[in-house]
Amino acid sequence: MALVGFARSSIARLAVLHAGLLAVSMMAVLGGVYLGTSRLIAEEGDQLIALEAQGLSEDFRERDLDAFVTTVVDRAEDPWVRGGVYELRGPRGDFLAGNVVVLPELAVQPGGWAEFDVAVTRGDANASRRIRAKVAELGGGYRLLVGHDVQDRRTFRAVMLRSLAWAVLVTLLFGALGGWWLGRRLSRAAQAISASAGRIAAGNLGERLALTGSGDEVDALVSRFNELLGRVEQLTTTMRAVLDSTAHDLRGHLNRIRGAAQDARQTAREPAAAAAADAVLAEIDRLSETLQGLLRIALAESGTAPLDEVDLSAVAADLAEFYQPVAAPGQLSVAIDPGLSVRGHRQLLAQALSNLLDNALKYGRGTPVALRLTRAGANARLEVEDRGPGIPAEHRELATQRFRRLPGSSGLPGSGLGLSLVAAVARLHHAELLLGDAGPGLRAVLELPLAIGGSAH
Repeated sequence: MALVGFARSSIARLAVLHAGLLAVSMMAVLGGVYLGTSRLIAEEGDQLIALEAQGLSEDFRERDLDAFVTTVVDRAEDPWVRGGVYELRGPRGDFLAGNVVVLPELAVQPGGWAEFDVAVTRGDANASRRIRAKVAELGGGYRLLVGHDVQDRRTFRAVMLRSLAWAVLVTLLFGALGGWWLGRRLSRAAQAISASAGRIAAGNLGERLALTGSGDEVDALVSRFNELLGRVEQLTTTMRAVLDSTAHDLRGHLNRIRGAAQDARQTAREPAAAAAADAVLAEIDRLSETLQGLLRIALAESGTAPLDEVDLSAVAADLAEFYQPVAAPGQLSVAIDPGLSVRGHRQLLAQALSNLLDNALKYGRGTPVALRLTRAGANARLEVEDRGPGIPAEHRELATQRFRRLPGSSGLPGSGLGLSLVAAVARLHHAELLLGDAGPGLRAVLELPLAIGGSAH
């Protein structure tokens, strides 16, 4: 599996691309040298054969037959020293002179070219030599074959081809190593940036990347990334300070208004004045609840909430114990696997589960509500299920948006922030809120990654 993962990585692709480009370049250069050299040698060899055939043809016309036969015999005496082969045939096809006998078998017209192999005896061993020859028409029915040994030329081409193959293989090897080194270097920089981004997302805004000191493009990228991190940290710190200050001021104003409303309620003598004071108190409580909800959502979505190992089983058990008196007798059923721990924010997890239970009891309207916490592979699966009207499939995405109230819920208490807070907490914990049909009712599911070991310590 590790090999498959490496084969799909950018490092492997870069190494293959780098090696492939170098190999293609090497093949193009050496291939061009090989073709050019081979063609040059072949053309020079053919030119020498043609010139010799032309010279012998002129000798045949200028001298008598016996003298010409003697010339051919002299040239054919030691062909493997001079490298030349000759064969002279008379008008009736009779052999007159030479060191090879091939013309009867060669279907070559006068002036044409032929290549053939001949056996050569050297000591006790026989060897095969490649011959390239031209057949010349001398006149009067006489034909002359003039050729040269091209075995060395073939050997040279074979050596060049082997050298080309080895050069390509070596280029592929060093190209792959060079591409791997370059890809590894870039991958390390990308992994460092990715790891830092993950730590920043987890709330460590002081995270910075280390420069290599090379002053290259990677260092330039890291430097710009660090500048971006500094700017993000500054903006986040400023926004957090503004938010905390604003929240503190709002809480102070609300507390003072609430105190004034309570005083008015205690001193009210008319029923209308008392009812108005009660309405103001209820609205203040609703505003306080909305403010607290917005602050918790902001904390969850900022990614700056500190995460520790949390015993989710204990959190669920505490909330179940808290809500048992609120629910009708026998309404809330609980099934919790012990010892399931996750890495998270205890207060936000408790608030998210509290919101799910609140919604189930509120919208279930007395129907059974089930709370389940079980192990699901490497995750802890938290489910809250009711038998109320549920949420239609087309409205489930809207239900997690802020201040969204579904049809039929206008008469019920709430600010429309319950499920949006649960969704924000899920994102903070790398989980997902799934809303499904309990047939009838709503099933809300949260699957959170278990901490290492999967149990609390």
